[in-house]
Amino acid sequence: MTPTTGIRRILATTVVAVVLGSAALAPSASAAPSPTVGLYGDSDPTYDGVWRQSIGIMGLAANEITPPAAAIAWLIGQQCANGSFQEYRAELTVPCGASDHVNYTGPDTNATAAALMALMAIDDYGLKVPQATLTKVVDAAVKAGTWLRKQQRGDGGWPYYPGAPSDANSTGLALSGILTQAPSYDITAYKRAARFLGTVAASCADGGGFAYQAGSAVDGSASAQGLVGLVGPMPVNGPRKLAVSAPCTNTAKSKAISYLAKGLATTGTLTSALSAGQPDYANTATAVLGLVAAGQGRASVAKALSALKSNAAEFTAGGNPTATGLLLLVAQATGGKPSAFGGLNLVNALNASIRK
Repeated sequence: MTPTTGIRRILATTVVAVVLGSAALAPSASAAPSPTVGLYGDSDPTYDGVWRQSIGIMGLAANEITPPAAAIAWLIGQQCANGSFQEYRAELTVPCGASDHVNYTGPDTNATAAALMALMAIDDYGLKVPQATLTKVVDAAVKAGTWLRKQQRGDGGWPYYPGAPSDANSTGLALSGILTQAPSYDITAYKRAARFLGTVAASCADGGGFAYQAGSAVDGSASAQGLVGLVGPMPVNGPRKLAVSAPCTNTAKSKAISYLAKGLATTGTLTSALSAGQPDYANTATAVLGLVAAGQGRASVAKALSALKSNAAEFTAGGNPTATGLLLLVAQATGGKPSAFGGLNLVNALNASIRK
């Protein structure tokens, strides 16, 4: 299916927000949900709470499965008053602090982009949620998108935290979030972001791909997340017929596609930048989403899909909601069954991890 309903709702809600003022969209502290109930996963959410919740919700929504009401409420309850998200707010009655790019605290673009994509997916895929919940979802998405658009820097990229330099990962994620609300490659934000990603891309002669920032080495994480922003909003509208990867050309998108397709061609996985030689299933899954959205890399995607299925139990061990959510997104993008992916029922696994 091609989700479109949410775009109209977002536009309509934006008009209402302008008329009524931002106070009309401010969450009520007295009605704020628990900081733990509804959260996916047992591990400490300090550094990945909103991220893993958003990936999980997106994965379910992409497969047209309505997330538990508590999961949606948890995500909305974590939003800061200005529309941004930080990874975890343990005290919901305490306002979010300022973004601190030195100490990596406060609201950041990655958490906000992920939350925005999850909120839009709930709306766009027409999930069966109460109207009151849907209104909150749309309001939260409007505020998140407004904040995120303001964080694009003069060089066209997005930083991880406001005040930091632009980087390929944050630019790709933020751009993908923005495209859920403005699905057009003709918008100024897209053109500026594409130009920035071109500045951190290696030449075709050097294999293509993106570096995190200028001067850094090219890596799979920057290339996969950067490509995601260049090929449109997540979740991917799949499955689709893939072509053999086109030759590398002098565009940022082409360089990322070429690098990722070659990286997956041998073993089906990208390697971890943190543990040399070890497979990185998260970035492999993200690369698959980017290549499917681009319609490229048929053999590489097939190889990666096989590797992800073979290692699904290892990847999702311990009820890892980010891993489970990513595999849900891959299943939908490639025409797989979320209830039988690599021998796992991903839907049951994710929902079993929710805190009560």
